[in-house]
Amino acid sequence: MKLGLAAIFKNEHNYILEWIAYHQLVGVDRFFIADNVSNDGSSQLLEALDYLGLINRIYFPRIGDAGPQAPAYNQILRQYGSEVDLLGFIDADEFLVSTNNLSLKENLKDFNSMEDAGALALNWRNYGSSGRKLSGEGLVVDRFLNASKKDHMANRHIKTVLKPSMAQRMNIHECVLKSGRYYSGDLAPTIFEKGGSFEPKTKDVIYDRVRINHYVVKSRQEHMMNKARKGSGAGSASRHKGEAYFKAHDLNDEHDDILTHFSRDIKRAVDGLTEQLTKDSPYLCYGKAHVNVMSEIIGGWAVSEFDGPLKVRLLINGKEHIIDVDRERPDVYRKGLSNRLYCGFSFRPGKILTVDDKIEAYIFGTTIEAQIKYSI
Repeated sequence: MKLGLAAIFKNEHNYILEWIAYHQLVGVDRFFIADNVSNDGSSQLLEALDYLGLINRIYFPRIGDAGPQAPAYNQILRQYGSEVDLLGFIDADEFLVSTNNLSLKENLKDFNSMEDAGALALNWRNYGSSGRKLSGEGLVVDRFLNASKKDHMANRHIKTVLKPSMAQRMNIHECVLKSGRYYSGDLAPTIFEKGGSFEPKTKDVIYDRVRINHYVVKSRQEHMMNKARKGSGAGSASRHKGEAYFKAHDLNDEHDDILTHFSRDIKRAVDGLTEQLTKDSPYLCYGKAHVNVMSEIIGGWAVSEFDGPLKVRLLINGKEHIIDVDRERPDVYRKGLSNRLYCGFSFRPGKILTVDDKIEAYIFGTTIEAQIKYSI
């Protein structure tokens, strides 16, 4: 059984490697992450992880003020659903958790074997700040150990793990099924809040077998400096999750350290991911690139102190193209700008370009922006 996770990330740089490392440890096979265009380094980190083959990154900027989350989810479902048996849809502050003596994969295999089960409704357990004002050092799963009471109304929210072959579309929390029905973590039919066949909330909170740990606010500093100001993936970019949101979600009623036994392994896995990024990708390497825009073709070159293959991320009027740097550029080599002959690239956009077209280019997986020259 292949298990995939789908998500959309914006400004989650400090949390991405822990989230991936943990879910790798509990058996997730594939990661499909929509890049909602960050300004904290998240986008470049996702590109580098994609370069390494550790995730599938999907470029997904916000268009207008519409929420990008549901459209991103449905693109992932359509594009990658056939590659996994089960696909979960969660956020960067959410962790899939097994609550019994079985592993997460064992619990989900039981669900996968049920012929009429199309989707799994997993309730939240919302975690508060644990009284932390500053972010401090350490993993999320170690720093925040106080959570809401089980029966708190916020925990009736669900996130969904579904069988792609039985799903018609994803909403934010729940899906519309074309066959089968929803089951809860205890593998009993789900009873939703209003009695429907799919809703974002259940009537009761069920933590049997599998649930979602939701580290919704983290410390006061992290909330104020990050979450409060980045808008809503489900709605408007201008939504401000400020003081009222923090106070409503800063729930610290009960101690719950269910994930701390993973800490040592998560740290080792994060170290391993960091080593891969620094050794096997251009992520933190210096370099430079040049792009020449002509009416029917875009060409150029890119160099880096990283000695592996490079790609260029080309944006034409906001549409992304990833291009291999694999063409001979003897002129660049002779000038000493590159120690590799194969440092060039070219791309035909399929339209006539003018100076009014907006062209941007970067070395994929880095912050290195290319110099653009128009020869039109």
